[in-house]
Amino acid sequence: MRETSARDTVPFAGQDVPGAQIGADQAVDLALREAGGGRLAGVRVAREFGRVSYLVQFVRGTWLCTATVDARTGEVTSVLDDGARLPTAVDDGRPAPGVGGRAILRTDLRTVWDVRGAVDDPAVSYVATDSGVAVVVLRPGLARALSLELHHTTGFGATRQVAPLPDGVAGATAGGRVFRLDRGGRLRWETRLPAPPYTLAADETGARLLVATNAGAVEVDAERGEILGMDGGPVRAAAYLPDGSHLLARHRGDLLVVGRNAEPRWVWEQGEYPERMWLQDGRAYLTGEGGLKELVVGEGTVARWSEPTAETVECAAIADGRVFTCAPGSHVSRHGYATAGYDGPVTGVPDHPEVLTVVRPDGAEPWLLIGHRDGLLSAHLVN
Repeated sequence: MRETSARDTVPFAGQDVPGAQIGADQAVDLALREAGGGRLAGVRVAREFGRVSYLVQFVRGTWLCTATVDARTGEVTSVLDDGARLPTAVDDGRPAPGVGGRAILRTDLRTVWDVRGAVDDPAVSYVATDSGVAVVVLRPGLARALSLELHHTTGFGATRQVAPLPDGVAGATAGGRVFRLDRGGRLRWETRLPAPPYTLAADETGARLLVATNAGAVEVDAERGEILGMDGGPVRAAAYLPDGSHLLARHRGDLLVVGRNAEPRWVWEQGEYPERMWLQDGRAYLTGEGGLKELVVGEGTVARWSEPTAETVECAAIADGRVFTCAPGSHVSRHGYATAGYDGPVTGVPDHPEVLTVVRPDGAEPWLLIGHRDGLLSAHLVN
């Protein structure tokens, strides 16, 4: 006979389950990984013949499912359809998702490494290139909707990451430099890093930069370019939390929050190789091995979007209830945000997409701006 705990929902943190070797947060992550994605609905503890398990209930597309996770070994022993079809306007068997209006820009840029929208002009985006930073403008009402306005050559080699700032942009290079340009492309400062960078992020005010490197997470003053400090240990991705703390992802996928006193405040082992990380609407998002994850900092995974044909998602973007993921060089896929349902590859996107972001050039409707492996740029109306 199965004995179910009286407490239906198990909190992610601070809950001890007798006999468990893994926490509820780890069980959720393992269940969603095994199921190929989903959004968490609840967690319960069950005991059967002395064996303790987590029952992880989640939504996957139009169905409600339950995964059973052994609380001692972490093995996902079953993933069952609960037989409950959720009411939704989107039905199975739907055709591949397309996009609305489209603009194509062919450039002489050899490779596009990163694309990000400016913070002070919704029509402007910055593009990391093999020789510097390009400025792209999207104005849907014009005949030539997408245009390359400027290309700033820095002399520092390939720019791999950009971080928009008030009145300009910061960039991080493959050779281990971080620099800042103003809106006109003039160099304000450049600083050598202790190791080549992986990711670059700015805080909410644009006053500080955080660079993930093999030497640690390096914090830089965005106004003067001075190195303010470094969190030790190799870091693959880094981002700022609203209170100024650092959220770091190590190469094995371990996540930790480091406060201003350099003391770890939360450590979580999620076991998958990370690529990029950012904060949006109070949640953290992490791309990499196994897809895109939505995280509640201090608790764990609450949703995962996976691509059936790709083991790794490098870039992703979220806009108006839709999630877009990019398998580099292959395709862009669309998913539902609320249910983590997989809609399939997006039709109408040119070949070899590499990076993507969401911009709102008129302040309202979102557009998906995509950089392609051959230097082409394309923009697609989401709605």
